Amino acid sequence: MRVFRVLLTVLAAAVLVAVPADAGQPRPPSDPVGALLTEFDTHSIVAKSSPDVGTFLFDLIRDPRFPGRVNDIAVECGNSRLQPLLDAYLAGGNAPDISRVWRDTTQPSCGFSTFYEQLFALVRQVNTTLPAARKIRVLACDPPVDWSRIHTPADMEPFYDRDPVIVSVVKTQVLQKHRKALMLFGLGHLTHDTGSAVGRLEQEYPGAAYVVADHRGFTSDNTRLEQRLGAWPALVPLKGSWLSGLETKYFPTNRDYPPGTRGYPGVDAYLYEGPADLLLREPLSARAILDTEFLNELRRRATALDTPPGGLEWPETFFERERASGVLVRG
Repeated sequence: MRVFRVLLTVLAAAVLVAVPADAGQPRPPSDPVGALLTEFDTHSIVAKSSPDVGTFLFDLIRDPRFPGRVNDIAVECGNSRLQPLLDAYLAGGNAPDISRVWRDTTQPSCGFSTFYEQLFALVRQVNTTLPAARKIRVLACDPPVDWSRIHTPADMEPFYDRDPVIVSVVKTQVLQKHRKALMLFGLGHLTHDTGSAVGRLEQEYPGAAYVVADHRGFTSDNTRLEQRLGAWPALVPLKGSWLSGLETKYFPTNRDYPPGTRGYPGVDAYLYEGPADLLLREPLSARAILDTEFLNELRRRATALDTPPGGLEWPETFFERERASGVLVRG
C-alpha cells in the first residue's frame, strides 16, 4: 500500500510538470512590491511617477521589507525650506502646522493633495515601529520659497526652476551619503534624459536610477493592448518585453518622437494596476477646501503673481477643472 501511494505521488508530480499550473487560466497577480524592492539591489534610486493611480505606493511603504531596503522618500510636494518641520513630524513630534510642508510649495495643486497628506502620516506611523537607525526620512524637494516674502512676480523668479533643487537634495542627502531613495514625482522629472532631474543626477552618477511609469491608458487601441498586459497588479520591465517593441506613439509621453520610435523613452518599467477605465483620480482634500484662511492665501498669491482670471493659481479655477474632469483617470 505504501509503495502504491508513492507511485501515485510520483505520477501526480509528473502531471504537474507536464501541464503548467496556469494552462488555460489567467495568470495570478505578480508581486510588484517585491519586484520594485529588488531593484534597490543594483540602484541607489527607484523613481516612480506620482501621485499613484491605485494603492501600490501605500502598500509598498506598509510592506515590512520596505525599511530594510529604503532609507529616504524624495517627494515633489514638499517645501525644502520646511525640511526641519517635516523631520520633526516624521519622528513623532508635535507639528500642528505640518500641512504647510505641502501647501506652501510652488505648485498650488499640492495644497489640495490627499496623496501627500496621507503619505506623510503613513510614514510617521511606520516610523513608530522602527529603531532609530531604520526610520524612513522624507525629503522635501520643492524650491525653498517663503510665500510671506512673495509680493510681485519678480519675487517668485528664483523659484520657478524646480529640477536644480531636486538634484541638489537627492545628491547631497542620498547619493553622497550612499543611501537608497524612492523618488515620487511627475514622470517628466524622472526619465533618463539630460533635461530631467534624474537625467542630471545620472550625468554624475551613471545608472543610479530605475524609472517606473504608471499605466494610465494607451493613447489608442487601449482595450486590446490592456488585454496583452494581462493580470494586475504587475511591474513589467520594458527591456525584453513586448512593450519595448510597441511604437512610442501609444504611450502618453506628451512629446514628439521620430516615426518608428519604439518603447517608452527614458523609462525602465511599467506599473499596471488595472485598466485605465477603472482607475480613480486623486480626490481633493476636504480639509483644504474648507480652510478659508488657506483659500484666501492662495488668492493673495495669485494676485501677487499677476495671475489672470482663469489661471489655475486661482482656487476657483482649479476646483472647476477638477469638477469637470470626473472621478476616473480617463473620465
